Amino acid sequence: MAYLKIGKYYGASLTASIYQYKETLDTDYTDISSVEYWFSLRNETGKDYLYCRTGSMGYITNNGGFDSLTDDDKKFAAQNFAVDKTDRDKLYTDAEQEAYWSTYIVNSQTARQTRWNKVKSYISYRLTKDQSNDIANDTIVLNEKYIYYGIESRAADNVDGLFDYVQGEGSYADSGFPSKSYYTTELKNGVMNLLTGTYNTDT
Repeated sequence: MAYLKIGKYYGASLTASIYQYKETLDTDYTDISSVEYWFSLRNETGKDYLYCRTGSMGYITNNGGFDSLTDDDKKFAAQNFAVDKTDRDKLYTDAEQEAYWSTYIVNSQTARQTRWNKVKSYISYRLTKDQSNDIANDTIVLNEKYIYYGIESRAADNVDGLFDYVQGEGSYADSGFPSKSYYTTELKNGVMNLLTGTYNTDT
């Protein structure tokens, strides 16, 4: 995901969105980006947890790293595992980090479940019942690995994943989604937009 900013609207329009997530903010939007806001605004703005965590990591990388953050931002970064253990150890004990890890696991799984539900809705609306069932049969194990363990692709996880199937890569070069008679690039891009959380970004 590209480095995104969080913008807040201060213009005169009564219909403009209060917040905006974009690489380049529109006119009348002021950059209010911070690690804290990436997490604290997510429910209000309808963004999923993993999207916000990735956004916070982009903010950290592009603003001097962990040591340059405010004290509040450091807490949010450490509690949500947006920084490595060396930095987390500056604030929290192992026991504290393990407690935060439990919350992180739940939040991450919830986000992936939401994304997969969106994929099922998107794909089944555009395919016939038999075609949808074919996809379901192919991905039953892959989607569980994705939702419960965060396994996405061989490139990222050293294990074949759901992303490989959708894009026809790795072990699925000849048997993945692109091999289907009903496959289209538009469908693939739509699915990946949902799986990666890109749909959260404002256009």
